[in-house]
Amino acid sequence: MAWGLQTWDANGKPNNYGVKPVSVVGSIPLAMGQNTGSWSYTVPAGMKVGFAVSLDEGGSTVGRRIAASGNTITITAASNTGVGNYPASKCELIVFMEKA
Repeated sequence: MAWGLQTWDANGKPNNYGVKPVSVVGSIPLAMGQNTGSWSYTVPAGMKVGFAVSLDEGGSTVGRRIAASGNTITITAASNTGVGNYPASKCELIVFMEKA
């Protein structure tokens, strides 16, 4: 017997895909206080980059906004909390490729 969790959209189509497979394309070490930068990656048509933030060292106030768009990861200064805003602490971004 198999166990799991399933969800469906409003049309009855399953929309829970479990662990999403991704391909790691690189990592970006970020220094304490770093709040600017841009990195581009070569990705095949129909793909885009995303990122995950590693555990960090210190830092409790927001200081950077991290965004992924197409084939680029961009970091800009941020002064408030919100989606995409992170502490400007020492950490690493794990960059992966996924379907667009």
